[in-house]
Amino acid sequence: MPYFFDKCLRVLQEAGVADRPGALRELLGGKIEYCCSGGAALPVYLFDYYAQQGVPILQGYGLTESSPVISVSRPDQFRRGASGLPIENVEVRIADDGELLTRGPHVMLGYYRDPEATSAVVRNGWLHTGDLGRLDADHYVYITGRKKEIIVTAGGKNISPVLLESLLTQSPLIEQAVVIGNDRKYLTALIVPDNLQLARLLREEQIEWDTIDRPCEDRRVIELIEDAVTEQLADVSQYEQIGRFVLLPRPFS
Repeated sequence: MPYFFDKCLRVLQEAGVADRPGALRELLGGKIEYCCSGGAALPVYLFDYYAQQGVPILQGYGLTESSPVISVSRPDQFRRGASGLPIENVEVRIADDGELLTRGPHVMLGYYRDPEATSAVVRNGWLHTGDLGRLDADHYVYITGRKKEIIVTAGGKNISPVLLESLLTQSPLIEQAVVIGNDRKYLTALIVPDNLQLARLLREEQIEWDTIDRPCEDRRVIELIEDAVTEQLADVSQYEQIGRFVLLPRPFS
């Protein structure tokens, strides 16, 4: 899962050795040649960092209903942001609304004793994955979001929270983030800060972390996260900006 790869990077950053050649390989035991990722979107900053360290992350994509692999990257066939090429005998196409569809012997026969649910997702042999994606000229698969996760604001703007969450967690100060805003006038976010990085910055201001009674309510902590949010979302549109956020004291389970 991408969360594991991010934690490895943060350990190296905290030790001050993230930019040292070979640091990542050493952390992973010295013999890892590449890693595999699935289950959630892999932020491009993690892909870039692992590639620079000589331990590329190979992404794959699939669902339980597809047995489960649809596409996979290989050591000699991978691209930035892509979830690889469809495996043998697997067809993939993109519907008019952007949903990724797949057909082949990997598609399930159906949900157990639930023909209604089966017919809702398997039509004319095509499995409707519920994921939004695209194919490039060489048929590499790119997943851009979940169809059901698209946020539609009160102003009618369609927003992919996955992109914004990925941008937010690129900040060393933000460990996890969830963007919310369906039918609302502006976007909000739940943010889990990286306490180690925050403590380091506060020490530079001669403030000890353990002297702060409630870090998630402390004005200085909130200002640091606010600056990080502004910086990470500097290049997105106005309606994709975070209007308000709340800090959470512990990571999501």
